[in-house]
Amino acid sequence: MTSQHQYLAELVDEFYQLGIREVVFSPGSRSTALALLFEHYGKFKTFVNLDERSAGFFGLGISKGQQRPVVLVCTSGSAGAHYFPAVVEAAASRVPLIILTADRPAQLQFVGAPQTMDQTRLFGHFVKHFEELTAGGAARKVAQKAMLMASDQPAGPMQINIPLDEPLLPDLSSVRFGTGRGDFAVQLGKPVVNGLNLKSKKVLILAGPDYSSDYQKALIQLAERLKAPILADPLSNLRAFDSSLVLDAYDAFLAKAELTAQTILLFGQIPVSKRLQAFLSRQQEAEFIQIDPAANYRNPLLTTTQLVKSDPRALIESLQFVNSDRTYLERWQFYQKAMRAQLDQVNNEKAPFEGRYVRLLQKLLPENAQLLVANSMPIRDVDYFWKAGVSQAKLYGNRGVNGIDGTESTALGLSTNGKPTVLLTGDLSMLHDLNGLIVGKTEELSLTIVLFNNDGGGIFEYLPQKGQPGFERLFSTPHDLDFGGLAQLLGLDYHLIKDYSDFAEYFTTASGIHLLEIRTDRARSTELHRRYTDVPVDLLTRL
Repeated sequence: MTSQHQYLAELVDEFYQLGIREVVFSPGSRSTALALLFEHYGKFKTFVNLDERSAGFFGLGISKGQQRPVVLVCTSGSAGAHYFPAVVEAAASRVPLIILTADRPAQLQFVGAPQTMDQTRLFGHFVKHFEELTAGGAARKVAQKAMLMASDQPAGPMQINIPLDEPLLPDLSSVRFGTGRGDFAVQLGKPVVNGLNLKSKKVLILAGPDYSSDYQKALIQLAERLKAPILADPLSNLRAFDSSLVLDAYDAFLAKAELTAQTILLFGQIPVSKRLQAFLSRQQEAEFIQIDPAANYRNPLLTTTQLVKSDPRALIESLQFVNSDRTYLERWQFYQKAMRAQLDQVNNEKAPFEGRYVRLLQKLLPENAQLLVANSMPIRDVDYFWKAGVSQAKLYGNRGVNGIDGTESTALGLSTNGKPTVLLTGDLSMLHDLNGLIVGKTEELSLTIVLFNNDGGGIFEYLPQKGQPGFERLFSTPHDLDFGGLAQLLGLDYHLIKDYSDFAEYFTTASGIHLLEIRTDRARSTELHRRYTDVPVDLLTRL
């Protein structure tokens, strides 16, 4: 075995010793040795995804579902650049990815060699760390630094660039993976701060998206001690609990309800609700406290008065302050109850409407299921109509930079943990990642896709662009495509949903890829959405 193949073998072995279990390859010549050595090692769960753009999101989904770093391997040239959208999302949503970009050797750089470009710091500041591994380099130490940097808070992506010379094909019969192995272990704990002085008994808790959270029960117990309402974003997974302290209809009633906050506690990212953000912007005198294991500012309103770097659950459990006055909480609960009663009327809707399908999906999901919700309108439909205390399924979303790309790939990555997996998506998000479905076929994965198809960008119906010249062509972008053709192209199981009972009959999380298309009308959905989410006329006169 050549020296370059030997240090690659040591790199592969060290990653396994450090806890890497999943590797995603995108095929290419320059990465031949890496792919063969990872596969020959025999202990990794490996996947092949021919499109690096899809592979990046696929790895991101695996990492979210498994709660550990994932290795991505690609060839030289533009291949690595296709990871960029997933790298940006991973950086913003704190997902650990370790990207190995194979490269041409130094003598082939800047001389017009094919499939060659400058891959140094390819992802700029979006990766936590960049390093180049060359012949004679300390491969095990490079792997150790990669795991440390990817896993430490805030978790995120990192790149190792690996220039490789001919011959590219390793002699697998002479591989010595254990060479140079020493003692090294990665043990990363979250910072713990005990105690927090609250200046007010009128506390409002915000629970935003946090795919790695483990503090839901503790947060509900804290809310009971503080007599504080929890405004629970669907991606906080607080809505899995049936508790009167968990509020799920706040986006609707905050449009008109006269409420205030004196102390605000933020856990996770800022929630998706724009009305909530508008409400928060009016609370200029409130104490705004972020609780986070990393010292990152995550409040776009710029109103944070205190950032507490701590493991959220440890801090929550250390707060023993008890408030006996329920007046503030009950005022929030009054609006919640009234608004939820109106939203629940969607169960009687006859016309095809995304809101009722969301409620039906809640009831049909198995308890151990996981649901990835695409951005744009699907996450907002879920924000309104995903009722607390109905489903135990775990919800995920790519809310780092809120893009509509990579949804199928992320969902298929999630599915590799073996749990029943569902993707709720819109038609434009679906079209952005059709290549992502290929890995589902080639790797024989299972995913149920619920597709809301309103022939364009429904979210623009709610934005100021509505009514401007060229609105349909420039923003709604109708496409008139037949998704049924994917059945022949990819061999998936396709069904065009006729009505609500048809959806209940055909919905399944069985093996294979199932695509359930629900066609809706953008204008009618906008009208229904406003009808159900409009604050009842008499609500404001009841207090």
